Parts: sequence; structure tokens; C-alpha cells
Amino acid sequence: MRDKQVFYNYLTVYDDKVFTKEKGVEWANCLLDAYEDIFHKFQDKIGKESPISFHISLSLLEEVVTDAIIGMRKITDSENNEVKEPNAFKVAAYLAYWWLRHKPVYLHYPEKYRLDDVEPTIRELEGLNNESRVQATEILRWKLKHINEIVAVQFVDTYIFDFEKVVCGRIVEKKVKIAEQERFPFDSFEDMRSELTDKLTYYFSYRALAPKVIEHILEAYTFHPAWDLTGNLWNGDIHDE
Repeated sequence: MRDKQVFYNYLTVYDDKVFTKEKGVEWANCLLDAYEDIFHKFQDKIGKESPISFHISLSLLEEVVTDAIIGMRKITDSENNEVKEPNAFKVAAYLAYWWLRHKPVYLHYPEKYRLDDVEPTIRELEGLNNESRVQATEILRWKLKHINEIVAVQFVDTYIFDFEKVVCGRIVEKKVKIAEQERFPFDSFEDMRSELTDKLTYYFSYRALAPKVIEHILEAYTFHPAWDLTGNLWNGDIHDE
């Protein structure tokens, strides 16, 4: 049987209106920023002396943006809707989806080393009892195995929310807890944020997802935001300039 070779050529997906080259670079940089944030967090937890090194494939990153644009262009070119430009929910959803498909981040470590051998730094475990130390170690090892999912969550969170600007402070939080009593399942809005992030990480790691599913999840998270949003996300614009 004769071997067949398949060659995949690069696609030109940019235009001079909505999906410009500048916009593609901007989206790639947003993904890179999310990766950098997660990289530094992991480096702090495992220490610079760890044999694990972090890398990102820029070629795969380019494919993430390209495939996301192809998907979004199907929406803007469709005659079944009036979407002229994808809003931030769609942008975040398509970029996250294709990031999870391509998984541009990879780890490198010695041949006989396993991620199950990773230990947090002494500073990370300081003040924890033995049970909490074991749990923190197991969580760290799991997150290293799912680093692409962790980066994707970081990206969509920061693309939608400006966590530096608190909308609902402690006074509002107290009012909600009093009004809702036992129906508010969190100790605080920060606890709520942590739970939402963990849930999204679980979905990205184990559930079969489509861009529209990610989009709907992100929309639901903004119905009553405790933090400021990065723009007027509910209109047809990509960003609120």
C-alpha cells in the first residue's frame, strides 16, 4: 500500500474590518498573558530549583487564534443572524475552546521524573497541618497535569472580569448573606469566585465542550457580577472602547 502524505498549508484568515491582523495579535497576547500569570504562580509553588520547565508552542498558539477566527467568521458571515462582530463572550469562548483542543503549553522534566513526585516549596506548606499538606500537594500535581486547562480558565476569567475593581464590596456581601440566609452557599464573594473557577476548571478538564457552551457559562457568571467587567459585553462589539 502506497504511503500518502498530507500537507496542511497555512490559511489567511485576516481581513481589514473585523478580524484584522492587529486583533489576532491582541488575542494571542491575551492568551500569552494568561500563560505567564499561571507560569509564575506554578514557579512560586514548586520553586525555581525544580527540574520542571515550562514551554509554549507559538506555532500552536497561532493555530489557536486562526481556528478561533474561522469559527467566529462562520457566525458573522451567516445569514441566519445579525451578528456583525463577535462580542467578548464569543471571543473568549472560541479562543478557550481551541486552546483546549491544541494545548500549546507543555512541561519538560527528566526521563525518570514524574509529576507525582512534585513537592510544593516549604513556604507553600508553611503553617499547614499534615492533612492540608497532603491535599495541597495532590492539588498542585493535578493542576500541573492540567496546565492548559488552568491557563484557559485564567484567560476567560480575566478577559471577562476586571478583578481589580470590586463592584460588590463587604457591605453588599453582608446584605446578601443576611437577605439570603442559608440560601447563599458561600462564605464570601471571594469564596464564590474560587468555587466558580474550580468548577470551570473541572468542566475544561473533563466535560465535552463546544464554544457555545463556554459562552453560555461565561454569560451566566456575569448576571450578578461581584467584580467589574472588562467592557460592555452584552452588545455586538468586541470591546467597549
